[in-house]
Amino acid sequence: MHGLSKKNSRLVQWDEKRRSTQKVTLFLASLWHRPTLIRVAIVLAVTVATTFLADAWSHSIPYRVGEVWPHDVRTRVDFEVENLAKTEEDRDAAVERLPPHERNNPILCARLRQAIPVVVDRYPAGTILIQRGQVVTEDKRQLLRAESRAYHKSMKWAARGRRYFALFLLMSLLALLVVLYVVRYQPTLAQDTPRIIALGVLILLTHFLWLVLSQPPWHGGLLPLTVTGMILAIAFRPQFALLMCFALSIALTASRGNGMDHLLVQIGGQAVAILLLRNVRTRTQLIEIGAAAGLGYLAMTLASALLTHQTWPMILSDGVRRFLWGALAGFLVSGCLPLIERCFGVVTDVSLMELADGSHVLLQELVKRAPGTYNHSMTVANLAEHAAEAIGANSLLTRVGSYFHDIGKMLKPQYFIENQNGANLHDTLEPGLSTLIIIGHVKDGAALAEQYRLPQVLIDFIQQHHGTTLVEYFYRVALRQQEQQGHTPTLAEGSPCALESSFRYPGPKPQTREAGIVMLTDAVESSSRALAEPTPSSLRKLVRDMLMKRLLDGQFDESGLTLTELHRIEESLCKGLIALYHSRIKYPEARERRVA
Repeated sequence: MHGLSKKNSRLVQWDEKRRSTQKVTLFLASLWHRPTLIRVAIVLAVTVATTFLADAWSHSIPYRVGEVWPHDVRTRVDFEVENLAKTEEDRDAAVERLPPHERNNPILCARLRQAIPVVVDRYPAGTILIQRGQVVTEDKRQLLRAESRAYHKSMKWAARGRRYFALFLLMSLLALLVVLYVVRYQPTLAQDTPRIIALGVLILLTHFLWLVLSQPPWHGGLLPLTVTGMILAIAFRPQFALLMCFALSIALTASRGNGMDHLLVQIGGQAVAILLLRNVRTRTQLIEIGAAAGLGYLAMTLASALLTHQTWPMILSDGVRRFLWGALAGFLVSGCLPLIERCFGVVTDVSLMELADGSHVLLQELVKRAPGTYNHSMTVANLAEHAAEAIGANSLLTRVGSYFHDIGKMLKPQYFIENQNGANLHDTLEPGLSTLIIIGHVKDGAALAEQYRLPQVLIDFIQQHHGTTLVEYFYRVALRQQEQQGHTPTLAEGSPCALESSFRYPGPKPQTREAGIVMLTDAVESSSRALAEPTPSSLRKLVRDMLMKRLLDGQFDESGLTLTELHRIEESLCKGLIALYHSRIKYPEARERRVA
């Protein structure tokens, strides 16, 4: 009984309702921050604009010549249409009834034709214009256009407002779905105002182009949808791209009044393009993905057309047309890839492959000015690439980031040990000045990268590959000098030495797994050069010590690397270093024979 009462008292202390209320209060309070309000305003503006576009094109009809309509189409209002064919027949008949001598008088015939009134066909509300299973002809389509104009002309302000509100409600619900997903699963995107603006512009442009290109004779609304789907897959995660494309397809289909078959075709081709668009390393692959999307449209066209009992000529023309639009989207995305990267701030594997080319001007200058640093960077790239593959990180990004991480050393190459031949310039400098020179290569590298317009993701490698680590060698020298001068620094309990902050890199710490890998690989490769005997056991101990030192220093706290991944990186680096310093058989020297 005593144990039960103690357990109940602990349960009483846990106020779940109060905790959840606090979370809701904090969330609501964050909504009133100015940056959040700006982002909410952007989403609301895009929602209103898409609603306006959908309402402005409400007069557009979804009927196409040659299409079999699955249900009866009735008139919604009374309207009338001039029957020009019947009018011409009546006028021709009136001229034929004239005497022969008057029939040859053109002035008299013209007056008689003008005197015959225009025949007007009247259609009361509820009249069937197209029966179920009937093929839409050109005359029927013109009749449907006249009915649509009459219907929108007869709409009162209350009816127009009700339609606009319905469209706005639909767009708002779809926008809310996307916002909730982003806030829950992609919080970094939710705080990135420039990318939100770019996304809003893309949605509006896609909506407008879809409305324009969907008109006959092009029926090319799939072109902007496919291009948008591929752009979203390049700039964002595949899950977000799929959600955005599904929401956009639903909004467009509902606003124009198309059937479920059109929605299925749109979703099918876009899903194929998004799911295949991963690790694209050549522009040709983008064209192939566009063709695959076209095949997706073709397959979904065949399936939906058979379900709705379309004619084979209609199936063939729609399938070929939609395949061509999908293939053309691949060419457009391939050509606009640099613009896409600049607008959304992303770097694709295609651009990384181009940057990995050794002919880049920065790498060529690095070879000339600091050949030791260049060889060090190439070795780091090889080791880091395999480590990234071991944990499923972006190995190509890791490799290219390793190429450029030390480009700042080319401005003062003689101050770095790998470029020195004999004398060490730091022997004549104070430890503080030497530290400033060493740390300065990070700032110099970032400035060079910006000058030569390297992508921001590579600039991040330059700024983060040392994190906030300690320039330990010169820090120890400075401590010894102070001790010799009798100025031993006092250490407070639990706090570092005051001198230490002056000998640390400014950071930031690695923000990605790839940057964390490059940091550890850079330190391990440089330290391995100082080993007198790089045996497998000494190399393993070195990697282990460097890993633990940076782990305990908190350098991986913001990188997202787990302990399991760090263990795999350690194993990969050990394997790579052992292969790099493998032993060779020493061949016996040939003895010279003396000739007598």
